[in-house]
Amino acid sequence: MKRISSIVFDRHEKLKRATIITPLGTIKVEWRNGYWTSSDDLAAKQLAVPVIQRIERLFS
Repeated sequence: MKRISSIVFDRHEKLKRATIITPLGTIKVEWRNGYWTSSDDLAAKQLAVPVIQRIERLFS
């Protein structure tokens, strides 16, 4: 099961950070210039990609 733990917006109400919990670990995502980055485990990150895309669709 994957779930969103938190979402943080900047002062212009654009996505800034999100924390996603997956069965393989917690992923911390940061958006910069319309792109997201994460320095966490690759396997956990691959599980989190659909959730990250859902966040972008909801708030972009």
